[in-house]
Amino acid sequence: MKCPKRLKQGDRVGVVAPAGPVDPENLEKGLRTLKRMEFLPVVAKHVLARDRHLAGTDEQRTQDLNDLFGDKNIKGIFCARGGYGSNRVLSGLDPSVIRRNPKVFVGSSDITLLLLFLVQECSLVAFHGPMVAGNFGRYPMPKSKRQFCEILLGKKAGKRLTAKGARVFNPGIAEGKMTGGCLTLLCRSLGTPWEIKTRNRILLIEDVNEPLYKIDGMLWHLKQAGKFKGIRGVVFGEMVNCQPSKKAGGSFKEILRDVFADSSFPILTNFPAGHGREMLTLPMGVEARLDTKSKSLEFENCGVL
Repeated sequence: MKCPKRLKQGDRVGVVAPAGPVDPENLEKGLRTLKRMEFLPVVAKHVLARDRHLAGTDEQRTQDLNDLFGDKNIKGIFCARGGYGSNRVLSGLDPSVIRRNPKVFVGSSDITLLLLFLVQECSLVAFHGPMVAGNFGRYPMPKSKRQFCEILLGKKAGKRLTAKGARVFNPGIAEGKMTGGCLTLLCRSLGTPWEIKTRNRILLIEDVNEPLYKIDGMLWHLKQAGKFKGIRGVVFGEMVNCQPSKKAGGSFKEILRDVFADSSFPILTNFPAGHGREMLTLPMGVEARLDTKSKSLEFENCGVL
């Protein structure tokens, strides 16, 4: 794995929209947040473009990503929001160009597929974290903003994450490289060249606005695809607004009991690394230690040089 250079205050950082269309008001609020962090945001050419349910055409969104990775003056790339569409730009990205220009890249939700691409195809540490319009433009996120800066600036305080509100499903300690993201996108990766690799890894799983029967189906999909074999541990996000449907009851805990009935690896749930009002930044591809007793996730390093 190759770590990008740590960011410094005053650095120029690109803002890109690889997936869904961006709300201009939320974008402006998020840009103000980046400026208060003392970064200099550079908005990519097509961020406010729109093509049906996408932030511009596939060609426009791909061009913005390629341009930002190739621009020597841009030290980091932050995604504006998720939505849908990252899968449509992956084939237009050149891993060799990205490897020659490693830089901080942050996103989540639909951006999960881009994170998997960067980590697995480009051997570049990438960051699962808040987005400019989708998170910073909507919520105060005081804890997340502080840790976001700490880890991207390479400060040791940013690599140890604790969550008092997390819940222990399976107790224990696990060590392995971090991977994962939004459950819907993890399933969408299956059968593609960038299918998620989980063996000997700690897996982050989170999602939003999905009825529990769909969560059940997606977890069983991963299980039947062999993605829980050889895994070291699982961290579930807050699974925001993932509720039973009107026609079916049950609980998330009952789903976990079924899916992980024969599993002994540690599982922590309700960790603030998903679609909640706080979203901690995780360096994907970096060795991590999961400890359910302390409800903590500690990384070997910040993922930056």
